[in-house]
Amino acid sequence: MTDTVTGAPVRTRWMVAYALAMTGVAAGWFGPIQILLPEQAERLAGADGKEALLALVTATGAAASLVANPVWGALSDRMGARRRPILVAGAGLGVAGLLVLAGAGSTGVMVTGWVLVQAGLNGPLAALAAMIGDRVPERQRGTVGALFGVAQIAGVLLGTALAVVTGQGAPGYLAVAVAVPALGLALLLTHRSPGAAPVARAPVRWAVLLRPGARFAWAWLIRFLLNLVNALMLVYLFYFLSDRVRVADAALWVLVLTVVNVLFAGLVGFAGGVLSDRWARRRVFVAAGAVTLAAGAVLLALVPVAPVVIVASVLVGAGWGAYVAVDMAVLTHVLPDSGTRATMLGVANIAGTLPQLLAPVLAAPLVTSPGGYRSLYLLTAVLALLALALLPRLRALP
Repeated sequence: MTDTVTGAPVRTRWMVAYALAMTGVAAGWFGPIQILLPEQAERLAGADGKEALLALVTATGAAASLVANPVWGALSDRMGARRRPILVAGAGLGVAGLLVLAGAGSTGVMVTGWVLVQAGLNGPLAALAAMIGDRVPERQRGTVGALFGVAQIAGVLLGTALAVVTGQGAPGYLAVAVAVPALGLALLLTHRSPGAAPVARAPVRWAVLLRPGARFAWAWLIRFLLNLVNALMLVYLFYFLSDRVRVADAALWVLVLTVVNVLFAGLVGFAGGVLSDRWARRRVFVAAGAVTLAAGAVLLALVPVAPVVIVASVLVGAGWGAYVAVDMAVLTHVLPDSGTRATMLGVANIAGTLPQLLAPVLAAPLVTSPGGYRSLYLLTAVLALLALALLPRLRALP
């Protein structure tokens, strides 16, 4: 395995270790979001206050994530291409937060634990995103970028399954806390950073990157919108199933829908990444993802019955898979230079974390209004179509 300066392809064993590490990070995030945090919020605040407490916890954590990701990225750039210290330090902080959540018996402790998880796990997220630019040649970035996205989806399934199998509560948090470092170990043993000393970085050209018409700015906005769509789908899924669809066991249904979602997202995501490399096309996959996500959201809004919810989960999974198949390939294509790669990918990752902050803020008043979940999911469909409308702005992208 050599650095991408040589153009040599990365090996399969590196890609497997890379995917496992990303799966662990995603499990640390989405296991709590899917089941553990909603269950804990209901236990602490009761049926009447659960939405407000969950919104407070997730929004505060997302605010911490908003700051943490570019900070981790800047630290990583200052170390050259040495990403492993960032992986270890961030994962350690995230695990500490999960342990705090396992023992949380009050709102303050719950908020503190989730802030630590969000702040910590952004470290390995920033490092893993930068490794694509460090190690992967352009002709493999669709495939490896798809692995990055599909591994996040697999982490959703793993985190959810751990929460269900362990009986939720403290055992669930402890199981996730073990999974995060265990799945990252293979990459620590496999990944070899270049031996160069820390390099002087070129200044980040914010004015150029963020001016109207800049490719990075449009790619960031499309990523933000589609991540907001995904966040709105997930944030109150547990309550949607129990309060609107009225299933008997909401936690089990979350697991079932997550399996369906992950299966289709994984198949479409990996196939899409390989095909996007073969065809040298990216935008068509983003367009297909946006349309399919919108269709799934409309079904949830208009026909909230269990069989249709399963069909909607298929559409949402396939749509999200089509997008994540090329997400990282698009971003690495529009970055300005290698010296600020992790910093700029940290900024790009804000487009993934900011929706976690906004989703509960947008969703809470909608689900408690007369329009309820119908209003929430119709808004979600509109946002997906807005991302589609912005896609022509990336004219230089294949």
